[in-house]
Amino acid sequence: MIAFIKWLFAWWQNKTIDKKVCKEIVCFVWKAQKLSPKQQVIEYDKIYHHTLKKLGYDGTFWEILKSNPKEIKNIQEIWELHKFRNTLVHELRDLDDRFIAKQWKKYQVIVEKFVKQVTK
Repeated sequence: MIAFIKWLFAWWQNKTIDKKVCKEIVCFVWKAQKLSPKQQVIEYDKIYHHTLKKLGYDGTFWEILKSNPKEIKNIQEIWELHKFRNTLVHELRDLDDRFIAKQWKKYQVIVEKFVKQVTK
């Protein structure tokens, strides 16, 4: 019974990733910072998804977000940024560079904060 209670308590806690994976993710963030704002939005989206997978979530980014991971406090904002990334990748329209830069900066801050939150 005590083992079950410990397991249940651990299950309710936010997940974290170990230092080795953290270094890998920080390296991805560092490399992304050298890209254009448009490419950075795309890379930050991949980094966020990769981090969620390392936390033990399976599926596409959308499927994971739909499962409402307890580590994500601002799920609607993440969803909006992911949709923006999809617009950049899949649509053939020109977007204002200032708007792209604004979204890029927002994603950068969110990804860096999330990585710090889930690392040990």
